[in-house]
Amino acid sequence: MISDRQTKEREFRKEQIIKAALSVFKNNGIEKATMDEIAKEADFGKATLYYYFSSKEEIFIEILNRGWKMIWESIEPVIHDRDKPKDTFIDALNIIGSLVRNNQSLFEFLFTVPQKMPNSLNEDAHDWKGFQRKMYGVFQGLLEDGMAKNQFPQMRSDILMRAIGGLFHGLFFLGNEKKPMSRQTMEEFITTFIGNYGTT
Repeated sequence: MISDRQTKEREFRKEQIIKAALSVFKNNGIEKATMDEIAKEADFGKATLYYYFSSKEEIFIEILNRGWKMIWESIEPVIHDRDKPKDTFIDALNIIGSLVRNNQSLFEFLFTVPQKMPNSLNEDAHDWKGFQRKMYGVFQGLLEDGMAKNQFPQMRSDILMRAIGGLFHGLFFLGNEKKPMSRQTMEEFITTFIGNYGTT
């Protein structure tokens, strides 16, 4: 039987491997990254690495599953208020922004890697795809509810979603300026883009 101490040690080692893998993926690219390099970066022997993960692809999926689950569970408490869709949209986006600020390398991976992954790793069967789909669905639904209340511009919600997503990505991952994140910052970001729809 595994003790609590052993469980914590195993979780700590997995976290170290994931952190090392994110560094290797960022520096070397996904295709060129190897298990040898991940083991070296984590300061573990290959036997230890293979005890936890059988391949770098398995590490990909573990990172994606953990990351998208964390995003979903973080925004879930605030997404049920549909009376004020713009406020709810900003609140949820602000939560994600705070998560990004706390671990930028993880979220850069989460938001960019799925588009570069082989189809076999981008399948619907993986848990992360479900969390990602639910999150995008909620955001698009909030945009549509907001349009109905004249809080967002009248346009196709999927196009508006892509535009806001692109700007959000630029805000956090492009340039060297690291502004403190707050709800006010996020509200200014959205309002600057969409105009003063629904301003009270």
